Amino acid sequence: MQVIGLKWNLFNLYIHILYKLYNSKRFFSSNSSIDIFSNKYKKEHELTKEQHEAIIGIILGDGSLERGKYTYNTRLRMEHNYPLQKSYVSYVYNIFSSLIKSEPTIVIRKPHHLTGNVHKSIYVRTLRFSCLNKYHDLFYKDNKKIIPGNIEELITYRGLAHFIMGDGYYHNNDGVIFLCTENFSIEDQEVLIKALSSKLDIKATLNKRTATKSRIRISKSSMDKLVKNVESYFIPEMLYKLNK
Repeated sequence: MQVIGLKWNLFNLYIHILYKLYNSKRFFSSNSSIDIFSNKYKKEHELTKEQHEAIIGIILGDGSLERGKYTYNTRLRMEHNYPLQKSYVSYVYNIFSSLIKSEPTIVIRKPHHLTGNVHKSIYVRTLRFSCLNKYHDLFYKDNKKIIPGNIEELITYRGLAHFIMGDGYYHNNDGVIFLCTENFSIEDQEVLIKALSSKLDIKATLNKRTATKSRIRISKSSMDKLVKNVESYFIPEMLYKLNK
């Protein structure tokens, strides 16, 4: 009987330890085979300062926030060229690991019907979280992405770094950085230009692409300050966007 009792106590201890580990994010990463993303966790989880600042830049760039209905929660999705920007996607994956269950996924599309070229991309997305709803409310109007009127409060050098890594480029001839903002309205872009100046002291102008489309061009006089303040947030593989 003592042996049976001892075995039973050891079994209960084993179950207790497993339960503690199951509920501790210190022991299981977000891509663990054990699902730690309970509804309670997805409802109560809040972003860290790093995640908050990063998501602002990601959404200004190629990132998107997906929310089927107003009553649904929101998820972040980001897709980039593979293998060119694989490292950046992995970087974002690590930053948002507390919201992500699956590792980045590579997508290989059918060959182009004219050129035969095969396009490859890699994407990462979070699960749906309540804490992401406010970002969807800020950046979307009638299912279209916009620049919120309070972007001056939201933009930081870390966010700008993610914006450039995700959807910016260095123009060799001009010696400046362009932000691919042509999908935003001219009015929205002007709001962002004002925010860059007043919040970060980065001067920029609109660069006309077509009759209705423009991109934001960082002024040459602000390039040194820009690079100095965003470089620490860049991963080595993306420094070419700063001409490094």
